[in-house]
Amino acid sequence: MALKDIMNRGNDQPTAATTPAPAPTVAAARPTRTVAPSTCIDASTELEGTLRCRETLRVDGRVNGEVHCEKNVIIGEGATVRAAIEADEVAISGEVKGDIAARRKITLDRTARVVGDLCTPGIVIEEGAKLEGRIMIGSEAAPPAKAQADKSESKSESKPESKAAASGNRPAQKAPAPAPPAG
Repeated sequence: MALKDIMNRGNDQPTAATTPAPAPTVAAARPTRTVAPSTCIDASTELEGTLRCRETLRVDGRVNGEVHCEKNVIIGEGATVRAAIEADEVAISGEVKGDIAARRKITLDRTARVVGDLCTPGIVIEEGAKLEGRIMIGSEAAPPAKAQADKSESKSESKPESKAAASGNRPAQKAPAPAPPAG
């Protein structure tokens, strides 16, 4: 038997032990977005008003007003949004001016520029992202609009007269003391 035959004898049926596992790639480390958005506002589109969406929304154009989405909102790198955003998850790569409330998570990519308050149970901020505003985080975080109302309510509770004035009721005033008898 020749040396060549001995070497090829083990190669007739490859086994799992002899088959090397594929090396992990860099792409596997960072999940890719495989779900296509059902609603897309492209770079040539400008929308003004209230936008309500039941599925994932991607914005690459301009939006002014309000965005309410039951699923995810993706703001593309070239997008300009001047709106309050409410969604399950919000991922931002472009510019947003307005408060953002997410039921699950907000992600600010390195190119994100945000001016407004963020309210979410989870947040990811990549290095390079710009944020001017407050972050309210945790499952008990109130949406920004509700937080403002609660804040003004707590201020008025510390001053009873301003709470009464705000409700339209004036505090009862004491009657002037009777004049002393002339005598």
